[in-house]
Amino acid sequence: MKRFGEIILAYPRLVIFGLIIFAISAIYPATNIRTDFNLEGFYPDQDIVIQQYRILEEEFGRDDNTIIIGFKSDSLFSHKVLNDLFQISSRLNEIEYLDDVLSIWTAQDISEVDGRLNFDPFLDYNQLLEADYDQLRVEMTRSPLLQGFLLNKEGTATSVVMVINQDHNSYPARNRIISSTNEILSDFSHDYTFHISGIPYFRNQYVNMLNSEIVMYISISSLLIIMLLWYMYRTIWGILFPMIIVWTTLLFTIAIMQLTGGYLEIMSSTIAPILLCVGVADAVHMIAKYDDARESGMGKRPSIIEMLKTLGNATFLTSVTTAIGFASLLSSTVMPMKKFGIYTAVGVLIAYLVTIIFLPSALRLSRRKKVVNTHSGTFYPYLYVWLTKVAAFNRLHYRSILFFGFIVTGIFLFGMKSLDVNARVFDDIGEDTQIMRDSRFFSENISPQFPMEFIIDTNVPDGVLTSEMLHKAALLEEKLLEFPEIHRVVGIHTLLKEVHRVMGSEQSYSYAELPETDEAIAQYMLLLELNEADELYRLVDFNYQKMRLSAFTEDAGSRRINEIRDEINIIINEIFPEENTIITGTTILSADLTEKIVYSLVWSILLALTAITMIMVLLFKNSRLIIIALVPNLIPLVIVGGIMGFLGVDIKPSTAVIFTIALGIAVDDSIHYLARFRIEYLRRKAMMPAITATTIRTGRAIIVTSVILIAGFGTLITSAFTSTAMMGILVCSTIFSALFADLFILPALFYWLKPQLDIVEDPR
Repeated sequence: MKRFGEIILAYPRLVIFGLIIFAISAIYPATNIRTDFNLEGFYPDQDIVIQQYRILEEEFGRDDNTIIIGFKSDSLFSHKVLNDLFQISSRLNEIEYLDDVLSIWTAQDISEVDGRLNFDPFLDYNQLLEADYDQLRVEMTRSPLLQGFLLNKEGTATSVVMVINQDHNSYPARNRIISSTNEILSDFSHDYTFHISGIPYFRNQYVNMLNSEIVMYISISSLLIIMLLWYMYRTIWGILFPMIIVWTTLLFTIAIMQLTGGYLEIMSSTIAPILLCVGVADAVHMIAKYDDARESGMGKRPSIIEMLKTLGNATFLTSVTTAIGFASLLSSTVMPMKKFGIYTAVGVLIAYLVTIIFLPSALRLSRRKKVVNTHSGTFYPYLYVWLTKVAAFNRLHYRSILFFGFIVTGIFLFGMKSLDVNARVFDDIGEDTQIMRDSRFFSENISPQFPMEFIIDTNVPDGVLTSEMLHKAALLEEKLLEFPEIHRVVGIHTLLKEVHRVMGSEQSYSYAELPETDEAIAQYMLLLELNEADELYRLVDFNYQKMRLSAFTEDAGSRRINEIRDEINIIINEIFPEENTIITGTTILSADLTEKIVYSLVWSILLALTAITMIMVLLFKNSRLIIIALVPNLIPLVIVGGIMGFLGVDIKPSTAVIFTIALGIAVDDSIHYLARFRIEYLRRKAMMPAITATTIRTGRAIIVTSVILIAGFGTLITSAFTSTAMMGILVCSTIFSALFADLFILPALFYWLKPQLDIVEDPR
């Protein structure tokens, strides 16, 4: 590191110029980073869950390609409302990227004429003035194909369904569709309160909110950190040096993401505040060491070399261990978690490289003796006095500190027993947001918008076209509707039941039955084929070997959805013992993902702890020192888990990464403490004065970085996303517990275990 420092100091202007060139070249890719939210992207291609979903996509089409508009009117079946609905539907049909627009204006009435099926629109615009609106209400609301889809049973709420073209179901295209839709609806908003829902709409609105919050948090966090740095350092360089490091780190990391095909999504959006805080922490520790050297009377050049020799290696070690904590997420089967782990790890290492390259060059070129102006404020003098008292307290009361620490840790360990794994689609959205109000409108007035799909493969062509199979489908529907979370079920049996009612003499909707013979079923299917019924091939495959049932569920949470799936699997195996069945759909993808994330999280933390333990073994080669190094890193993990348990915060995609962040933060400060202890021990040749000096000197940098980290992550508490706000609370709690562990528990463990130290000076 000394040789590296001499090279940097020989060409400081060239180094700064090189960094500027790299930064300028990174601007273009960084500004072209895209944002997306796609559940399929969470799964590797070989995962059975995604393979089953693709069977649905290939055979019947996707279940996440519709944006739904709804509104309510007590006079829905009147000339004005129906005319407005016609105008809205017609204009929506002109929007690019849409395959179809469905509404009650496209709904078809099935009738029988001379033994043939007729499919005629319920509504005729040319005869709208003469229409019998009461009769239309009765006819349309009793249709099982419309009720819960385009109408509610009272005929007071309706929906318009926009089907997105498969090749254009992307974030940019959906944004343009949503923008055009809002523009059209604005012309009618004085008469109706519109609600928009559907999985594509939710995904885009989520990403749009996420994008605005990323920019907001980077801005607010930067401002708060600048204010704190000014309060602590009282010099322009004390602000400028750390902020240049973190902004350059963010720029390089986002550019690398874009150049390697990455993009911002739910998890990677948290990389920015993490790197913002990690980069500042590296800079603060290095500046603190430089100022200590200058204060002891060393010249500028020797002080920079001393900074690199003593803290260059320590900061490298903290960066590597923090990077290992995030890189352990590569063991995850969840793709965004893998990407989050690798890009965050890369960003942490970039922060280190930028720090050790830029900071020595900048310090060499600056004209100030010290970065910190300790005489212009009361913060540092007060901090020195307080840390001196802490060091004395640790020496005198280390047994009480350990007893208290382990009691508190035990309490939080008990709280971890209440941790649960559960996630809802709308977990991150506040109850009072427009998205939630829109979702509730459809759940309360028409039907929920979360599909659970069933594919039954009879294994033989035309296997669906039997009375036995249709009755089994009807029985499955009956069983599914016994679950209070499931509101509506549609399948080929629903369509054939309606055809049988029309073709038979019995016209009652209440007692519509399925055809009893295979011949009747074959005849009805032929009639449907001749009329090119659009609904048919959404419910069966081309050769009638497979049929699809679609159930629409509430946002019941991943735990409950998985329970329902397990119960339904038993029912399906009883009803369809010889058929191959698949339960899939976006709802299942979301529920299954949560379990995968938790499984991945456990493995990644175990891998990270194993890797960090091995590093400690190689560094210290002393069992007691290894315990001293590891215990303060485990306490924040237990505390954050206990807080989640006590507060009833479930483990889900958005909160799972908190444990990895907690581990990274805890390891960072403890390694800085131990690295400084090694230096002080070499100077004093005695453990107690070395611990005192370490607590006072490194404690100052640890407190400063902790305050900065709390400021950076604390801004998340104001988020409109409940899980992001909770992340802010939990990470701040982690930082505080890590600070307590490093300033009190770690020194107390030294006094209690009294390790035999065999530290020799590094000849480099």
